[in-house]
Amino acid sequence: MDGKSLRGATRADGSCVHLLSVLRGDGIVLAQREVDAKSNEITAFRPLLDPLDPTGAVVTFDALLTQTDHAKLLVEEKNTTSPCSTRACTHW
Repeated sequence: MDGKSLRGATRADGSCVHLLSVLRGDGIVLAQREVDAKSNEITAFRPLLDPLDPTGAVVTFDALLTQTDHAKLLVEEKNTTSPCSTRACTHW
């Protein structure tokens, strides 16, 4: 999972467009969601993963998304294998 601000893309109110994406190991985008202007990637995490079935997958993300609720979602509800932050790759 990775979030990116779109360079040069702005909303009507002037705020930057920011997307959170789920990518496969080969770079194919499996899902993408715009992050609300007054929010962040943390709140977009669950709605982005809800329709996906990552059973058995290893899910990586940056430190911002390293949240206890996210680990529980991935391991207990989505049956993934060892979700980890790309910085530390620690196991919960």
